[in-house]
Amino acid sequence: MAAMTLIVAIAALWLTRSVDPIRSDTASYLYFEPTRTVGYPAYLELVRLLTGRVALAAPIQTLVLGAALFLLGWSFHNFARRPSWSIAFQALLLSSPLMWKTSASLLTETLATACVALWCAQLLRMFRTSSAKGVAVLVAIAAIATMIRPSMIALFPATALFAVIRVQGRERWRALAATVAGMGLAWVATPLAVRLVYPTARATSPFARGILQHSLFCAPASVADDPEAQFVERAAAPARQYVQSAPLGIRPVLKRYYSAQLRFGLIIPALGREHRFSAGWQTDPIISRIAWQRLGANPLCYAASVIAADYRVATNQITLTPGEARRTRDYIETHPPVPLPTAAPLPYEQRIADRAAAEIHAAPNADQPNRELSVPDKSPALLVWTSRILYSAAAALGLVSLLVLFRTSPRATARDETWKCVAVLGAAFHGIVGITAIAELGLSRYGIPLWPLVCVMPGIVAAALASRTAGRPVIIPAEPALQL
Repeated sequence: MAAMTLIVAIAALWLTRSVDPIRSDTASYLYFEPTRTVGYPAYLELVRLLTGRVALAAPIQTLVLGAALFLLGWSFHNFARRPSWSIAFQALLLSSPLMWKTSASLLTETLATACVALWCAQLLRMFRTSSAKGVAVLVAIAAIATMIRPSMIALFPATALFAVIRVQGRERWRALAATVAGMGLAWVATPLAVRLVYPTARATSPFARGILQHSLFCAPASVADDPEAQFVERAAAPARQYVQSAPLGIRPVLKRYYSAQLRFGLIIPALGREHRFSAGWQTDPIISRIAWQRLGANPLCYAASVIAADYRVATNQITLTPGEARRTRDYIETHPPVPLPTAAPLPYEQRIADRAAAEIHAAPNADQPNRELSVPDKSPALLVWTSRILYSAAAALGLVSLLVLFRTSPRATARDETWKCVAVLGAAFHGIVGITAIAELGLSRYGIPLWPLVCVMPGIVAAALASRTAGRPVIIPAEPALQL
């Protein structure tokens, strides 16, 4: 298993050696904009201090990911106690091309995936020997993950669920207290860091921008008597009409394109110049006001958009097959996209983009708004459909296990304990997906941190069924078992 992991990690480093690590979000992490949580900027700064070359953060995070996946595989091996199952599980963990390709970019997904893998590894250990100290490790991993990527805060409720169903007596209350304390610390870490770095500024959040992108494609029943809100509606209306005229299967791609164009290519820089701001994050209070106005004007449309995004992320519909990409390109060729006006980047955004390119020794990245709409073939159809089946299976197992968790029985069995383990994993899976969907339409990289959960849930169910056939349960019921 170690050899498999090392070979795949080295191959990933070799195959991605020419990939430009800079993406549209990279500069905001490199120089810690107040809209970002502190975890990933702190990691980049640590690499910069220790090596003098922040570009090394990409290969380092690839190796960190490999180490985390190995530890998860090792925990699964100790959990299932079948070498053949362990080898198959490790092969599945390592088999995501998108995960390794994204690890070459300076984005949060890779470290978030590593944290989820470590959390799953610790959880599997804890279902054999539960303790408050073990829960504290889960809490620590969840705190680091949350500071890297905010949607990982869902790991805290999942940890609390584990403490309730598996930890007994006084230790349960200590575990729950540690979970609450860890979530509180993770929540306040970013505002404190922003206060240290920007004494006169306050932490903001891209959450309002996420609310706005959903609402841009919802026709409001009325527009507030607000020049800025009216400007946003005038900008969004032509794009929304074009998207709604497209077939249902093509709309998600068009929404993602126009969302970036409207928010970062027009609305934020235009509002920033109107108020003489130098940075886009300074417009967040204005964006928040407009976003909530639009949500209130058509809440059902917003809710429908969130539910659709939740389904697409949970089932990995966010990655297109070559056939779907081809049909989208054909539609775009016969129905040219509606052109939108653009605004030049604000001074601070342009300055940090140029600074990032100079520091990484790379040309400014083309992954910016205002580019032409293109839909390349990213993955073979077999890989896409296989991943969709796995994600859908994990989503279904998570929901079913949460329902089974509330079934009462006089005494827990090994099968009950297996479903409890899946339920905790399912709570983490659907929590992360739900939080992501509230503010995001869904990019293919948003599903990457879910990959360890996607592998573990069907893996432990299969291992439990095989062990049950052999008369050797993989999980020993806790005594006394708590039934919800």
